[in-house]
Amino acid sequence: MEKNSYDFELEKIKELIKERGVGRVGLQLPEGIKTVATDIAAEISKETGAEVIISGSSCYGACDIDEKLMRNVDMLFHFGHSETFLHAKKFVLREKVPKKVVFIELRSAVDVKPAVEKAVAEIKGDTVGLTATVQHVHALKEAEILLARFGKKAIIGKSRLKYNGQVLGCEFSSAVVPCDEILFVGSGSFHPAGIALYVGKRVIAADPFTMQIGVYEADELRKKRYIAIARALDAKSVAIIVGMKTGQFELGKALELKRKTIEKGLNAYLITMDEITEDNLLAFNVDAFVNTACPRLAEDFTHFKKPVISITEFEVVLGERGWEDCFVLP
Repeated sequence: MEKNSYDFELEKIKELIKERGVGRVGLQLPEGIKTVATDIAAEISKETGAEVIISGSSCYGACDIDEKLMRNVDMLFHFGHSETFLHAKKFVLREKVPKKVVFIELRSAVDVKPAVEKAVAEIKGDTVGLTATVQHVHALKEAEILLARFGKKAIIGKSRLKYNGQVLGCEFSSAVVPCDEILFVGSGSFHPAGIALYVGKRVIAADPFTMQIGVYEADELRKKRYIAIARALDAKSVAIIVGMKTGQFELGKALELKRKTIEKGLNAYLITMDEITEDNLLAFNVDAFVNTACPRLAEDFTHFKKPVISITEFEVVLGERGWEDCFVLP
């Protein structure tokens, strides 16, 4: 994607740096946008004289602030996500982070209507829940009007996030609306797969950049998770992973889960980890892993030799939750 596909709000950024007399600036960008990081850094440094440090760490979402970099800069500009209720809950007691971190939403100027029109051919029902990432959420009204021309009623659901119709990888409240299926406007499979998996409805994804249309069936996605749970049923020993990323640190939940696991007669261990990869897990002699960090990460681990499941999925293993009730994000 080109730099000009998004609004990087560079004038706003430079103005804030000058107004606050900032000497050292941090930049944190998602993986797909890091190709323009050096260009942004060069422009900011040239125009403001500030020292710019680019985060090379992974960035999984609005909950994933590079806390180490944040501590070493005067301001941290976090690109690609909006400040949400998550931050009010997670960070308000930590160094007043919202004052130091500025979220740049990367609104897209790309016209969504051609992709939405192309997606109409895949829509089977008459009523559609309309969702998007923050990059395209401002264009949902245009999409709603276009769908009406094709006889489709679109519903933009209320959200616990910043904008109605907006979804995150772990927050789909705007998709919980009375409809036949969901239309997602945005790039990648992460968000539409999550909507299908946790909302339980067929999702059509329209990518305004590539014009590709994808279809995600809830039953197919859920079947993969059932298989992961089944693989963990015979586990005698479990490692509970504590994610060390800022917004994913859930030590309290991990400790409670360990207590429950031991009560069920299983051996349980706590392991801290920044990045959950198969290489990082191979050294540990246990039968299964439970991920207490981002619950969506478990979906990426289906190819691992040992099962890696989420908290709610492990509650099925422990007998505390039914199979039909395991698709609930904590």
